[in-house]
Amino acid sequence: MTVKVVGIVGSPRKGMNTDTLVTKTLEGALSVGAETEKIYLNDLEIMPCQACIKFPAPEYCFYHDGMDKIYQVLVSADALIIGAPAYFGSISAQLKLLIDRSNCLAEMIILPDGKLQFKSRLKKSKKGIFIWVANISTNPEHALVSMKIWSKYFANVELLETLVVTQSDLGEGARKRKELLEQTFNLGLLLGQS
Repeated sequence: MTVKVVGIVGSPRKGMNTDTLVTKTLEGALSVGAETEKIYLNDLEIMPCQACIKFPAPEYCFYHDGMDKIYQVLVSADALIIGAPAYFGSISAQLKLLIDRSNCLAEMIILPDGKLQFKSRLKKSKKGIFIWVANISTNPEHALVSMKIWSKYFANVELLETLVVTQSDLGEGARKRKELLEQTFNLGLLLGQS
């Protein structure tokens, strides 16, 4: 069975650091026979979550826009590579829109101890890699909180690795650092063999 690996680029800058690292990860997956696809969030028209009072089930959302493509990927992909630049020590607005519009991908369940918890409506579990690319920021804590919650409770993704890249614009830039390109390629091998 062919593994489907999708790269989601949360940066508005094509061909730069985040895009290059996601691309190299996809190349690693492709090299071991995976089917690959890359999506630029900036190319999709995604409106902000409208905090609807009514739950959209069985659909994922009442609004149909670029998120329909993302919902389709979340249903069908075997693995995800999500790359985002650091904005104010967190993630880009493009990725934040995706996360916010994933709100209806989960429902609240009551645990045996009476506590409430989100449970993903997505049946298919996926593997994932998160690449956080920062220039000045050095602490990925805020970005990781969002990604971990989204991955576990909404997207049904097991994050295998998080690659934190700092000082990304130093010298020739992260997109030209041989060790990073090798590291991301190897992460793609990991996903492609899942």
